[in-house]
Amino acid sequence: MKWILSLATVGGFIGFIVYLNSVPTSGGPQPRPAIEKPAQPPAAKTTKQVEKKPGFRFYEMLPESEVIPPKVKEYTPGPTKQNFDYLVQSGSFRSKEDAERQRAQIAFQGLRAGVQRIELDGGSVWYRVNVGPFTSRSQMSSAIDKLVSINIQPLIRKVPKQG
Repeated sequence: MKWILSLATVGGFIGFIVYLNSVPTSGGPQPRPAIEKPAQPPAAKTTKQVEKKPGFRFYEMLPESEVIPPKVKEYTPGPTKQNFDYLVQSGSFRSKEDAERQRAQIAFQGLRAGVQRIELDGGSVWYRVNVGPFTSRSQMSSAIDKLVSINIQPLIRKVPKQG
């Protein structure tokens, strides 16, 4: 039953396309015949018609608009003179056990992490899990990639260098 209905639909569609191709196209307004204007004698040309300029002027404009950059000293990277390190905070927990669990999970990725105990002004205690410190941005980026691969969204902090 489904086959018959499918074939009938396809046949009807093909028949409709054939019908549309056989119908003469007579749509839209017919173009009006152009009204011919009497031709002007060649002696009556205006000066605007005689001075015909080329359509593209960029061949003339480019040499005139050449810009010569000033001489600058080449950049050579030297030793880094940053007075901070990068520290990546991977989490902050109320219980020390949760912080230690995340620290162990990070250690399995080959990163060194530590747990820091923080007391806030209200008297509450939090345990931060920090990875690092890193002296270069590339080392930090590599660690962040490993943390993201285990579904940890880290926070990047800059801390003053120790000693």
